[in-house]
Amino acid sequence: MIWVWAGFLLSLWISWHLLAKTDFFYPVWYDHAGIHENIERYAPDNHYREGFEKTSRNERLALFHGIVVAIQHQGKGLDTLAYRHEGQSVLLLHPPEIGHLQDVANLVSWLNRAGLVIFGIWLLIGLWRFKHHQYTTLRQAWWILGSNLALIALLLGVFGAEKVFYQLHVWVFPPEHPWFFFYEDSLMSTLMKAPDLFAYIAIALVVTAGLIFSLLLYTAQRVQTQAGRLKSR
Repeated sequence: MIWVWAGFLLSLWISWHLLAKTDFFYPVWYDHAGIHENIERYAPDNHYREGFEKTSRNERLALFHGIVVAIQHQGKGLDTLAYRHEGQSVLLLHPPEIGHLQDVANLVSWLNRAGLVIFGIWLLIGLWRFKHHQYTTLRQAWWILGSNLALIALLLGVFGAEKVFYQLHVWVFPPEHPWFFFYEDSLMSTLMKAPDLFAYIAIALVVTAGLIFSLLLYTAQRVQTQAGRLKSR
């Protein structure tokens, strides 16, 4: 059980970094999940910035890419993200938004350290199991993981995914730092159509992690099989 979950958490960590290279498929969500329409609807009413609704698709994709790069690199560059309006450079984010994204960047840095620890745990348990001939098949591992994920999905359905998402923010981020922003107060939220975008990203993360998890298990199985053949000779 521990080895299986360590493997899946490791897969989620790898999945995060792989999807970050694609901006978490943001161009797809922008075109097909109502993000463009969200910007057109709410950007003109923003209380802090003007003219964002006049930016192009490419500018918006570039700004989101800039946010992803920043949170992957300790928040560097968040305060310099800008767009052009009437010949002027306008900063995308105001201080509370920068503060929240810096908190996210700090969390990502912490999770990177945790990911290395989980990798070590997964590897050590795997070596111990290999030494003691305790093997887990792909089907067994997915039965364990699938039943657990189904239970988590059921709990999310009971309590509400959005409520759980907001409660996690309360637990994870400093209480004095704002993390909820109305569209009229935040181009960051408008650009992401928060929290909708995070649901799409979560699905992409889990699906990608599932593929990586299967690959890890398949590789471990192959190593075990080859080792068994060598011993039998």
